Amino acid sequence: MKKTLILLVIAALTFGACDKGFEEINTNPTKPTQLDPSTKLTFVQLYTGGSSYVATLFYNVIHLMQNVQQLNATSYVSFLYKEGNTNQFFEEQFSNTVKNVVDLEAQLSASEEPNAATDLAIVKIQRVLIFSRITDAYGDIPYSEAGKGFLEGIRFPKYDKQSDIYADMLLTLETAAATLGQGGATSSFGAADLMYGGDVLKWKKFANSLMLRLAMRMVNVDDAGAKAWATKAIAGGVMVSNEDIAYLKYENSANDAGPNVNPLTKSFTSRGSTQLKISKPFMDFMKTKGDPRVSVLCSTVDGDTDFALQTGQDIDDPARGNANSKPNINIFGGSGVIIYDAPLFFQTYAEVELMLAEAAERWGIAGGSTAVKTHYEDGVTAAMQYLSLYGHGVEITTAQIDDYLAANPFVPSEALKMINEQYWVATFGNGVESFSNWKRSGYPVLVPASVATLLTGGEIPRRLPYPGSEKLNNPEAVEAATIQQGGDDLLTRMWWDVN
Repeated sequence: MKKTLILLVIAALTFGACDKGFEEINTNPTKPTQLDPSTKLTFVQLYTGGSSYVATLFYNVIHLMQNVQQLNATSYVSFLYKEGNTNQFFEEQFSNTVKNVVDLEAQLSASEEPNAATDLAIVKIQRVLIFSRITDAYGDIPYSEAGKGFLEGIRFPKYDKQSDIYADMLLTLETAAATLGQGGATSSFGAADLMYGGDVLKWKKFANSLMLRLAMRMVNVDDAGAKAWATKAIAGGVMVSNEDIAYLKYENSANDAGPNVNPLTKSFTSRGSTQLKISKPFMDFMKTKGDPRVSVLCSTVDGDTDFALQTGQDIDDPARGNANSKPNINIFGGSGVIIYDAPLFFQTYAEVELMLAEAAERWGIAGGSTAVKTHYEDGVTAAMQYLSLYGHGVEITTAQIDDYLAANPFVPSEALKMINEQYWVATFGNGVESFSNWKRSGYPVLVPASVATLLTGGEIPRRLPYPGSEKLNNPEAVEAATIQQGGDDLLTRMWWDVN
């Protein structure tokens, strides 16, 4: 027995000695155990814009921009009324963006670095931007448990109610804005922040502007709550010029499929001059008003931007027709200047001014009823001026804008209609926002394509259905969400969509 014990002690001492320094010896000093927060933020922001043009093409261009009849996709008209090809947005955002922004938030929450609190506030705003876009497209989605597979072992997250998601997003924005409003708040992100370069004041304005957007979404389901949050957002300080716009700038590379080039550019150029056209409703709205944006957004297949040559394609016309008379999307590519490094806009100052106009009209805030016209005209002006951010000589002059406003004066009795029709034009390219605001406001008044009679009972879709991959991998949560939301199809109304 003694011999046995002696042998065991010797063995323990031997193995104990061998274990000394084992972890250090077997750790690769060239491989980090955790990425720097700045690196993660850059990744998250790029993927918020889209991991590849393919996903952007199907959910944004072919579905959402075509739903609101900014575009007519000649080869994909029936896609609008089918439940396929709507999965890309959900899948790319949850697999890439959500899990990384949740991980980044957890990392900064545990950090003791001097600027961690400020950086965390910025990340929280980015997270709200990400989730707000997803829930506005699908309705009830994984939120409180999303992205926590590695952190907490939650492999099958529940789907939260959209009303609960909105409540939490608004509180998150309020808290983040307060943190950024503290004296001396500075960020360590710097150039790694592709949206604002670590500018704390601009992030604070964006937080409040995003709060205003979420507040306006609720007007038909919770008017009192919408007014309260809109008032709070305005008091906190929203965007005040085009210098405050939330957008990404990309690289100028024709060979990059994403995420380093503008996904809209790649979407439009990938489908050539015959498949994606400006729709007739969108073109007619602009041309009847003499809108100078026609010659900025559109061109013929020969690259001619002459206002007189531009015509839109009817939503019931799947044929190519006279290709030269059918306009392309010039500003992103089409047959005009191909701008691979074009900016991608998440929220603009123009949108903010138009929302302020509506808030003043609805509730008498933001300067009161006498300020509605001023906010409206400032919104239209900003919507034309911000197009210069595309570069390459794109510019609408002050004289052109003044002439447009004079020829199309604001009519107080048609305030909500005029404000939201202009919002429709101002958000061209941002399908999630155009689609969401059309559902909320009811403007512009759109007529469904004839094919809708057979596929959706004659109605324009109201949401994107959950992807098949979710129904396969997380079936119980999807089933519960379908029941609590009241369905899972193109016409299912989400919480705030009661217009």
